[in-house]
Amino acid sequence: MPLKKHSRNSDGLYGPSPRGDFYASKEDHRRTAKSKNQKTKWDIEEGKEYSVFLEANIPEPIWLCLENNALFSLVENCETILGQNGERIAKFPNIKNENEPWHGYPVLTEEKQNRPSSELLDKISDLGLLSLSVRLKIEKGLL
Repeated sequence: MPLKKHSRNSDGLYGPSPRGDFYASKEDHRRTAKSKNQKTKWDIEEGKEYSVFLEANIPEPIWLCLENNALFSLVENCETILGQNGERIAKFPNIKNENEPWHGYPVLTEEKQNRPSSELLDKISDLGLLSLSVRLKIEKGLL
């Protein structure tokens, strides 16, 4: 299913999600960002970025990886390219202040902190949303 495009609210945020959370798209992770920093960049439209967040921020079971203190989103069994370097997984670090909106960015799984835990992958697999072959690539840091 294609990602749905959303619009910002009057505060410039997306949301609230079904869990009551808000999301902010950060300019330094947008494909149009002027800076030459090392941050990964989304390759999807800003309005679709929120759909990727919603994949992980569902009411139950929330896709929170306790090991990395972040939500992870795997869209369509990782078939959808999310980032400019071919990233197929998005990471949304857990916010420190409950009043702040979530934000996220596409990641490659080469580094362990950018990889969903086995426990989270079990949850996603149990929902029938992750094939064994893709799961193995994630666990080996190849996706």
